[in-house]
Amino acid sequence: MDVAVEIPAGAYRLRRWRSVDAGQVFRACQGPEIQRWTTVPVPYTEADAEGFVAGAGDEPLFAVTERGDDVLGSFGLVVVEGERAEVGCWVAPWARGIGVGEAAGRALARWALGEPGFRRLEWIADVGNEASLRLAARIGFAPERTLPGHLENRDGTRSDAVLAVLDETP
Repeated sequence: MDVAVEIPAGAYRLRRWRSVDAGQVFRACQGPEIQRWTTVPVPYTEADAEGFVAGAGDEPLFAVTERGDDVLGSFGLVVVEGERAEVGCWVAPWARGIGVGEAAGRALARWALGEPGFRRLEWIADVGNEASLRLAARIGFAPERTLPGHLENRDGTRSDAVLAVLDETP
């Protein structure tokens, strides 16, 4: 897949990860909400952050930044099969509540349903992750169904998840 170098997102942009971003990724991933609702390692180390930015490679995984290159979040896609992809994201604690997630999510969805030609985007969130589910709805994802026991928790238990989908350009 030919991954765009930069995707405009209003006052923000999505761009490829750079090695110099690792420090900001490390700082963001210390946030308790990111550690609670994502699969980042806990504790999250500087080596984890360096591996994350280095491992982005040719995957559709983007840093969300302002013009000054401050990292505000991460948005990307995991190809599920064929023309389906799952959105994965986090917004840094210092960038919440100012529209970063919505702008980045809409831009990523527009790009994904356009240039690479995905036909269906999926958003999977723990039923208790209300902030993620609200963000998905603001971007245009519609809840499709509950996935019982879909997510494995750090303690080995399982949680139900909500599958929300977006089938057309927002």
